[in-house]
Amino acid sequence: MAKIHTLKIKNFRGIQDFEQVFGLTDFICLIGRGDSGKTTILNAISMVLSPSWNLSFYDTDFYNCEIDKNIEIEATLYDLPNIFLRENKYGLYIRGIDKDSHKISDEINDNQISALTVKLIVDRELEPQWYITNGREQDPIEIKASDRAILNAFLISDYVDRHFSWSKGNPLYSLLKLEDTVDNIKSNLIADAMREAKIKVDGGDFSHLQGVIDKVETSTRILGVPVQKITTSIDFKDFTSNESKIYLHEENIPFKQRGKGSKRLISTAIQLELVKKGGILLIDEVEQGLEPDRVQHLIRTLKNTNKGQIFISTHSRDVLVELGATNVYILKKGNKSLNQISPTINGCLRSNPESFFAKKIIICEGATEVGICRAINEYRISKGLFSLSYLGICIADGEGTNFVNYCLGYLELGYDVCVFCDSDDEVINKAKDNLKTKGATIVDCEAKKSIEQQIFDDVPQEVISLLIEYIIDEKGEETIKANLINILNPLPKEWRKDYSPEMIDALGKCSKNKGFYKRIDHGIFLGSKCLESLEDLVGSEKHLGKQFTQLAKWIDNGL
Repeated sequence: MAKIHTLKIKNFRGIQDFEQVFGLTDFICLIGRGDSGKTTILNAISMVLSPSWNLSFYDTDFYNCEIDKNIEIEATLYDLPNIFLRENKYGLYIRGIDKDSHKISDEINDNQISALTVKLIVDRELEPQWYITNGREQDPIEIKASDRAILNAFLISDYVDRHFSWSKGNPLYSLLKLEDTVDNIKSNLIADAMREAKIKVDGGDFSHLQGVIDKVETSTRILGVPVQKITTSIDFKDFTSNESKIYLHEENIPFKQRGKGSKRLISTAIQLELVKKGGILLIDEVEQGLEPDRVQHLIRTLKNTNKGQIFISTHSRDVLVELGATNVYILKKGNKSLNQISPTINGCLRSNPESFFAKKIIICEGATEVGICRAINEYRISKGLFSLSYLGICIADGEGTNFVNYCLGYLELGYDVCVFCDSDDEVINKAKDNLKTKGATIVDCEAKKSIEQQIFDDVPQEVISLLIEYIIDEKGEETIKANLINILNPLPKEWRKDYSPEMIDALGKCSKNKGFYKRIDHGIFLGSKCLESLEDLVGSEKHLGKQFTQLAKWIDNGL
């Protein structure tokens, strides 16, 4: 069954101009900030392949409500139903997809994949029109709703109740048509059953309504309306031939009364059966109403059983962790295409999945820097400044040896990146110029210093005392002394109150070498104590103060 190779969207809702080549990909996960256009893309796919002939459009569906610029949605499809390729159908409109370059051509040869382009146009009259089109000098030909229904493309969103009814255009009906046992007799079973039900209803006892009926009958005659006999029954128009009134139930309870998560899973189950036989499944915000373990199980099941094509959108870190990088595409508001995450930063996706939903990223060399940045965020909130979350900024852990690779991955995906790192690692130091050239802001320590060394060198004595007491409570005094003696021997007798350059240097080196503060909670403590002395650090032009100032400038840039 058909799959989407290329999607084009013009002047539809929040998208002015968009084009994405998905190639031969079977599973696409869309991520991005709220209002970036993920739902619009899924709705566009649903509409261009809709089995309905009477979709409703409004002026607000046009980009910026500019109704003089037509809505145009175009999907180029491959793996087409054989019936579509016949000359008496759409065979004269076939296009070719190059297997290597994925380019679409109107010059057909045997080495290409057969494709058709379906186009939806909506003008100011708000009447949707669907065509099969190509780049040759051929007038477009209409594709009817019944043919679009064969493509089995359905969207799961907040409104899934109708998916549990048997009416035409719904997934259950499409699944029914795929059954080999369905014939003309069975296709009328639902209507016949409803006619029988109507007969039973008509034979029911409505005597308790008779008094009102008599009054109505008398009044109508007074007004000159001839009536023979008024009875209580069910209108054939609303009942006999309307399959939308027949819903799936669990015993006596309709499925549509289940919770949101369960309803979406049941709807997914129905459509997954369609996708097994070929079709396009669209799920907006796949995690809605589901616990993390159920979300992860759903994603695994979708990937493992998919024989059609699946598009999902998500804001869930659990989905990204389960998927990995290969299937994830990032959409940024106003962009004309998607960015696909490279498998080379799959580790970053699994360790920092939330960062890929951000606008801007502070990537930290390790856990200490992550903690310091969290302390900065709390400090901003306490001062009435915008939080990092409000500004769309995420803190990511570069995990030391992976740091440079992660930085490059974020930059290639178009993120605004701030690199917060030490200056004691030669690999990172050599990469800094390249990172700057690619657009990163570098916030680093003085030459050959770690962040721990920078802090002990720059903060006031009272803060040093607090840092010493903190780590003694964590590790024990004898452990700290033993580690310090390896660097400074003999250790001063009153070392806890010794603020000589030698002692401070030993504290910084020992903290770095032994990883005293290499945990996020330790980093938060370091950052919070440094920020209590922020005015002194900035006023005395200490390098640590300059680092905090540079971070603040980058954070607030663009406000």
